[in-house]
Amino acid sequence: MKHLLAGSFDLHIINTCNLHCKGCVVLDYRQEGIVTNTKYELNDVKVVMKKLQRFDLRLSELKILGGEPTLHKQLNEIIDYIKDTNLVDTLTLVTNGLNFTDKIIKSLRKLDRLVISIYPFEQDLESVLKNSLLYYDLLQDVNIEFWRYETFELYGHQIPEVEYSQRLNWDRCYQKDTCRVVSKEGLYRCTNTYSEKKDLCKWDDKKKIIEFIESDVPLSHCKECPTPALEVDYESNNLPVDIDNFKRGVRLINDYSKI
Repeated sequence: MKHLLAGSFDLHIINTCNLHCKGCVVLDYRQEGIVTNTKYELNDVKVVMKKLQRFDLRLSELKILGGEPTLHKQLNEIIDYIKDTNLVDTLTLVTNGLNFTDKIIKSLRKLDRLVISIYPFEQDLESVLKNSLLYYDLLQDVNIEFWRYETFELYGHQIPEVEYSQRLNWDRCYQKDTCRVVSKEGLYRCTNTYSEKKDLCKWDDKKKIIEFIESDVPLSHCKECPTPALEVDYESNNLPVDIDNFKRGVRLINDYSKI
């Protein structure tokens, strides 16, 4: 019988995006313009899923992310493959909602859950979507949620007068339960350790994997990851390009006609 790993796991399939958010937890978490994560092709995703299968493991939830996952040319094939493995209870995709082409929309219908990240542009994308045919059409097949980002956390920066310690950072951290990461090399308990390539649990032993995921012992990296971190208002590293891409995304939504 397969062991169910609780919590939510992330699968990062692409390391590029059509937005340039300063302080992005995946692509700009140190605000140094350094991207440490690699792009996964379909064959890479197969490696990950076969590791789960080998150790008789299932995931309560798997989130497909980027970067911006709708930019991945093999997105449809990746979704199909993961669904066919029957190793994931809830398959979710997290997107900024700005690349809803007809091809992408067909892929989205196969999901269990669609999460759309909302950023503070001049128009409110959630309102645009909820006033569109596309939104109500997709609701026939998939649950839709909106996550708002008005601020970004500054990785490694403490809030003045807040007490920090390795244990406190761990106890306050939401990522250890909701942003666990599966990768070809193994599992991580959070996005930050994945980006830093620290505190990895390799695909070596089923018992060790389960203990790692279910453990309440702080990671070594928690010493240098103050939680909660200092927050700053949302800012773009390339606002003119992001505005153009936002407008294109709105046009795609408004031009949608039922397929």
